[in-house]
Amino acid sequence: MTTQDARVWRCGVAPLALLLASSALAQTDSDELPRLQSAECPTQALRELDATCHTFHAPENWEDSNGNTISLPVAVIEPEGGAADEDKLPVFFFPGGPGYSSLGEREYMEQLLEDIGERTLVTMDHRGFIHADPSLECPEYAAVSPYHNIIHTPAITASLEPMHRLSIITSEVEACHRKLTAEGHDVSQYNSHAVSRDVDEIRRLLGYERIDGFGSSTGSGTLASFIQYHPDSIRAAIFGWPWFNHLRNRPPVDELYTAKQTFTDTLALCVAEDQACRELLPNWMQSIDRARRRLDARPYVAHVATPYGRTQTLYFDGAAFLDTLYLTLASDYAELPSLVADIEAGDYARLEDFFRIEDHDPNPEAPNYALGYFLAHVCSDMGSNRPSPTDSIAAVERDPAVLGFEPPWLCAWWGEDGDVPAEHNDPPVSEIPALAIHGQMDPCCGTRWSRHLQRTMPNLQFVELQALGHNPVNECRSSMIQAFLNDPERPVDASCREETAREPWVTEPPGAMENDDA
Repeated sequence: MTTQDARVWRCGVAPLALLLASSALAQTDSDELPRLQSAECPTQALRELDATCHTFHAPENWEDSNGNTISLPVAVIEPEGGAADEDKLPVFFFPGGPGYSSLGEREYMEQLLEDIGERTLVTMDHRGFIHADPSLECPEYAAVSPYHNIIHTPAITASLEPMHRLSIITSEVEACHRKLTAEGHDVSQYNSHAVSRDVDEIRRLLGYERIDGFGSSTGSGTLASFIQYHPDSIRAAIFGWPWFNHLRNRPPVDELYTAKQTFTDTLALCVAEDQACRELLPNWMQSIDRARRRLDARPYVAHVATPYGRTQTLYFDGAAFLDTLYLTLASDYAELPSLVADIEAGDYARLEDFFRIEDHDPNPEAPNYALGYFLAHVCSDMGSNRPSPTDSIAAVERDPAVLGFEPPWLCAWWGEDGDVPAEHNDPPVSEIPALAIHGQMDPCCGTRWSRHLQRTMPNLQFVELQALGHNPVNECRSSMIQAFLNDPERPVDASCREETAREPWVTEPPGAMENDDA
């Protein structure tokens, strides 16, 4: 019995006698690709939401129908009152990460349902995700990943030598590529071009003429690819806190400088709004770099427990400061003015909390990610635009903080280009109406990138939500999304964008304030 036959038998498609009696028809049906079959929902969260679940079967390589196949779960969730009105198109969700599976996260999906109102939500794990078959697993990469373990990753804490830190990461990237190719997977096929084809076939098999799209983070980039390749299948797009694929492949140092500008802009807000902040940081434009240079000259060193009673030394230099702030700005922005002032003065008392030392995990995992897919997608989407090792080494030598940022630089060690069209990384050209939502304190995915996309998607509107970071959640987000879906051609009312108030600026160390109160 083949693997495919076993899968059909376990699903209870038909008893053996019936299969034998009509073998020709059964064989034709079971071999037809692509196809969609009813299936049990893969997670408790989907069952609790009364989702209708399917399994989508397709070629791994859309140009080779006789090669490997992929299977992935698809869930259709109707609004609470029953089927959506006929005039409300279904909303297809494009998950981010790339590779983050939300199918087991009930609160996450409930937020999506709240966002889209009385509409049908279609969500799925894309090819290579944890609930897909195959799932591109590289668990060893989780221990070193500069993306999933960003604060304590060896990429920034293993030593004070950037090239040593780089070698720890790149060796695991090479090992992951070897593992997946040895297992027979064509990793070049795990990219936004192939995923877009998967989604469009699912749309067709579900019987929808057109859809609305909702992307999250890098899922917004995949959604932009869907618009590029299947423009007749989509009416409107929501780019949530978007990371656009054709932009993510830019030189990694550019991403670092964009984030640094966000940090400096945050200090500028404090200086503009608070006289005490201006007095604390009279030269606020230089404060981020000064704090970084101080930590480069005298790194913060922490010792953490590891299994078997041993200890591990973590090194936090200026690069680690920028990398950590990249992740934590949304929660730490109010304390940033006094923190950089303390670091400049050589006072490291608050760095144990800032670097989350108590949260150190000696055996980090990424349970919602198939990390082999993460690498395959990031690198395959680059096509022939992958950097060479010389390119990436030069970027790290120029600025070691690149090691802790979104890792296109890793793709120099991935081993092959993705199978994407030559125009894959061109800016998508489209008249389709779109709404992009950004968080003000999101260093990775600010409004700069929507302004860029607006050049070729002139019907893109974008809104920045005050005080919020990546994946901003408030009532304003949901009300704007629903208004946009009701009438994508109409400008959204963004007057609620300041609904979330900024935290009061901290211009003295917390300990000093407690002493003053005493």
